[in-house]
Amino acid sequence: MEIGNFDLNYNFVQKHYLVFVFVFALIFDLIFGEPHRFFHPVVITGKAVEKLDSLIKRGNKFFEFFGGFLLLVLGICVYLLPYLLIKKVLNFFHSSNQIFFFVLGFAFDIFFLKSTFAIKSLKDHALDVFFALSSNDLVLARKNVGKMVSRDVSNLEKPHIISASVESVAENLVDSIIAPLFFFSVGGIELAIVYRVANTLDAMVGYKNEKYRFVGFISAKFDDILSFIPARLSFVFISAAAFILRKNIKDIIKTFLRFRRATQSPNSYIPITAFSGALKIKLEKINYYSIGDFELPKSENKIKEAVQLMLTSALLFSILFVIPSKLLLFH
Repeated sequence: MEIGNFDLNYNFVQKHYLVFVFVFALIFDLIFGEPHRFFHPVVITGKAVEKLDSLIKRGNKFFEFFGGFLLLVLGICVYLLPYLLIKKVLNFFHSSNQIFFFVLGFAFDIFFLKSTFAIKSLKDHALDVFFALSSNDLVLARKNVGKMVSRDVSNLEKPHIISASVESVAENLVDSIIAPLFFFSVGGIELAIVYRVANTLDAMVGYKNEKYRFVGFISAKFDDILSFIPARLSFVFISAAAFILRKNIKDIIKTFLRFRRATQSPNSYIPITAFSGALKIKLEKINYYSIGDFELPKSENKIKEAVQLMLTSALLFSILFVIPSKLLLFH
């Protein structure tokens, strides 16, 4: 009877394997956050890309484009191939020791899926800015927000520090949570890894400056294409989360419609306009865009509201999209 019960439970877990992987990866992320940098596939991939990038000679458009293509290929290989190879080895030995290698493979999948998304880290970074502002420490607040955004933060005053934090929370709700989990939902851990590589490279080399204009072009466009659906899905789940948190949905829709052409990115305006409308604050990147028919935020509490909106959106997406998708797709 005990063996029969075990077989039944084992078959149930196998049938819904990736649902269990996701749930445990989500729990791990919410409790522990990011793995150590030494083991983190994103960090390892980033170092490999930096090394190759330093070898790309500038001055010839063709070689810069080709170098950018090689960066993307290298990034995918460094991140994805170890996962595929080790997974193949674990599957090979699975038949000889079913339980041990099943558990080992399960933990391995949890680790790699977790590495593609980051909820706790995003929350912690935003709250670091909140606590610095709560202590009236602008120097520390600028330092902390500088970890979240790529813009020059050295002269930002409190309203623009708050704005930058909220913008980062909004954009990373898509880049670091919804998009990787969307691709996990439709294509498994492998596709989530491909997205994470594209997004990581976009953050590293996707700049329209002299150094990266051509080198980063392929990565930036690939990331734009991959993020197209997740960004638009985010509007639905941010709006649903805002409704639960008793925000005004009309303000979200109005802000979205009026400022949908405010950013150069074809995707980032969506979560930013949604957060602007939900929180009733202007979100502004100086000399780039100004979103929302509201005032710039004066209270650091808007950062806490943004974190709450992000967490609620992520939870809704997990419950209403990710888990149902894996239950229906059975892979």
